[in-house]
Amino acid sequence: MAKEVKGDLNVKRTLDADRRVNEGLKQTDDLDAALDLGIHCEKWQRIETDDLGAQNVDLPDATTISEGWQVVIENFGGTDALNVRDGADGALKTIATGKAYLFTCLDNGAAAGTWHVNFLEDDLTLVATRYASTFDAGASWGAAAGGYYTITITQATHTRGVDPMIQIYETSAGDDFLVEVDQLKVSAAGDAAFRVTEDPDLRFAGKIILV
Repeated sequence: MAKEVKGDLNVKRTLDADRRVNEGLKQTDDLDAALDLGIHCEKWQRIETDDLGAQNVDLPDATTISEGWQVVIENFGGTDALNVRDGADGALKTIATGKAYLFTCLDNGAAAGTWHVNFLEDDLTLVATRYASTFDAGASWGAAAGGYYTITITQATHTRGVDPMIQIYETSAGDDFLVEVDQLKVSAAGDAAFRVTEDPDLRFAGKIILV
């Protein structure tokens, strides 16, 4: 017969379980308002949105939990994102449909806390995050300077760091063709700039991808 503890159990040293320690899963269907997670919530939160807009999921006030406290938040259905916020309502992570993240409290000295966010996915199938932007053959290039038209994408915009991998494509009849430009430069700050000549005018419509 299983024994039941009606309150908290504090083990001062290592707890060894010969079989399992089950931490619980809770499924929330058609979330239509902010969801506040308490300190005693189930370890895995499986949440479906109601397709009426992104909803907030709020982690506990970090001062009320132990460092190392964890919760998994999964966006398993619907089309909307889940906006996970810390205990001070600060933006922490946006979770797209079909994704799950593990949140671990690293520091509980303030309500917001410090959190480690880990994407739960097979790293063999994970696609590298990337920035992609399209441009036209006219206004996107701005005014010519020194005989060249230049497009610059700052690091703050592409967020791929200071050593991005870059590919530039020309779009023709709906297809994209990899092209070489006159010059492709990445500054020490990570800003990416590429240029073509003014005479002849070699501007083109296309897209740039940074990984």
